[in-house]
Amino acid sequence: MMEPVPVPEITARVAALQEGLAREGVALAMIRQTADLYYYTGTLADGWLAVSPAVEPLLLVRRPQYRLQEAAPPWPLAFYGDLKEIPPLLAGRGFAAEGPLGLELDVMPVAFFQRFQKLFPQRASKDISPLIRRQRMIKSAYEIEQLRRAAQSLDQALAEVPSLLKPGAREMEVAANLEYRLRLLGHQGLVRIRTWNLELFYGHVLSGLSGVQAAYTDTPSGGPGFSPAFPQGAGNKKLAPGEPISIDLFGCFNGYVVDQTRMYAIKSLPPEAWNAFLAIEDLYRFFEDLARPGAMAGDIYQRLWQAVKDRGYEEDFMGQGPDRVSFLGHGLGLEADEFPLLTARFPYPLAADMVLAFEPKIFLPGIGMIGLEDTGRITPQGVEWLTITPREVRVI
Repeated sequence: MMEPVPVPEITARVAALQEGLAREGVALAMIRQTADLYYYTGTLADGWLAVSPAVEPLLLVRRPQYRLQEAAPPWPLAFYGDLKEIPPLLAGRGFAAEGPLGLELDVMPVAFFQRFQKLFPQRASKDISPLIRRQRMIKSAYEIEQLRRAAQSLDQALAEVPSLLKPGAREMEVAANLEYRLRLLGHQGLVRIRTWNLELFYGHVLSGLSGVQAAYTDTPSGGPGFSPAFPQGAGNKKLAPGEPISIDLFGCFNGYVVDQTRMYAIKSLPPEAWNAFLAIEDLYRFFEDLARPGAMAGDIYQRLWQAVKDRGYEEDFMGQGPDRVSFLGHGLGLEADEFPLLTARFPYPLAADMVLAFEPKIFLPGIGMIGLEDTGRITPQGVEWLTITPREVRVI
């Protein structure tokens, strides 16, 4: 049984949100998106968290009602059956009837937005998603500990890899064995993602040319998947000696996810693959030198790309042709695409206790993908890597 989120952690988060709402002149915020709702309440429900700068928050729940009554969330509860009941419930708890209404407009469906416009016709709507995402990109000590434990469970699962990598074994068999192990270690079986219509699973196991096959997802390596209904990740390809095998998986603990890629091979790898791996190690050293509080992600991105060009991998880095992605890293926490983003135009400087995955990957035509990925915490002294599996090519 996982531990509940400590109440002081939740109250501190909401207090920070209330301060942000006051600064931006938002009279009422209605939080609905799954990760945001969990972040500010420590639970999940079909409902909304109402937050005002001057009033105690109210958790409005359609279902489940009995379980939440027994769980005793840190905020008062109010139950409803239809959205039209929400305005009088708010009025009865002292929420002001006027002033801007904050909504997570980056993810809210238009149908919900239109219904809220009818429920609160006197209020102008404001997108509070940027405010929430900026708050969530700085991790507390509690959050960093959950990420550490996620990384530990992922390392434990990967201890099984040498026994799984055999010529003729299918990528899907290896992936299923590792996913089973991760579930036993506390993985929730879901990787939350904020980007609309982007779907992720545990990650993937790809070998040889599967590793350079792009998926429909905005990820550098994708893989063929098991069917056209979900064309990403491990497929039916059989492992063979002399091919790079990438295992890119999310570890998860108490809802928090870390991301890690490690490389394996059966018996051997061609010289081109070893040379590419040396270039990847160089990029890690560059990143570690550059990633400090105050550094701009765009500057780091450009300098890393220059290092790639200097090594002759410009055409094969982070994908191929039009399928190349435009980032070298992404934030992690309750979701796999949190801020900060290691892109050319991310507008905020790095800060202490941001957590992000760094994932340089080289796509070798006719051979496969060579790359690594690690989840690290930004500190004044540099990057503290939270993922702990040895960073090497493991030849079985």
